[in-house]
This record gives sequence, structure tokens and C-alpha cells, in this order.
Amino acid sequence: MDKEKIWERPASDRPKMPRSQRAKQFAPFDALTGLSERLRQAEEEHAREQERK
Repeated sequence: MDKEKIWERPASDRPKMPRSQRAKQFAPFDALTGLSERLRQAEEEHAREQERK
């Protein structure tokens, strides 16, 4: 095997995707829809219970 050989990426027939579109596929998303809202509600309920004690 030739250690000095530089490998090139294979050519693609597909047109290049614009950077603005590529970034969208890595945008954050809420995998568990509503979880953050439910956690906030639970935190508020817990705080109210602690105030009553």
C-alpha cells in the first residue's frame, strides 16, 4: 500500500446542497414533544408544595 497516496472523495451526480439548507438538518429539535413544558410544570408544583411546608 502506498502511504503517500492521497485519497479523494468520490464524485457525486447530485447537486451540492446550499449551506443554509444543510444547517437545517442539524437544527435542534424537541425529540420528546412537550417534555420541557411538563418538567417546568412539575418544577413549579414542587416549589408550591415546598412553600406550603
